[in-house]
Amino acid sequence: MNTREETARIANEKFRSIGTSSLDSKNRITLRDKLMKEIPLNHMEVDAFKIFLGDEGDILLRPMTNIPSKELWVHHDPEVLKSIQRGMRDIKEGRVTKVKNLDKFFKEL
Repeated sequence: MNTREETARIANEKFRSIGTSSLDSKNRITLRDKLMKEIPLNHMEVDAFKIFLGDEGDILLRPMTNIPSKELWVHHDPEVLKSIQRGMRDIKEGRVTKVKNLDKFFKEL
């Protein structure tokens, strides 16, 4: 995970309270139960949180998804990423063709 220092300027963004949690005996705080009620982490594929600390002590957790290294090349090639995103939009909007013979389809590509 990238550990370089980042800052986040949050102008006019509202924050709302979703509850209170206490520190456990190891000074940890658990958020999962509270977050699961508020945001659908199960379909966001969140596996980490970037932590920002404000000048006045406010803490901001930004949901993150780690990308497997073997898939990282897609995100480094803007044309490939655009093509995949275009394909996903086509699927979502029903612009698909059902292939009956997959072997023949790949041979004709």
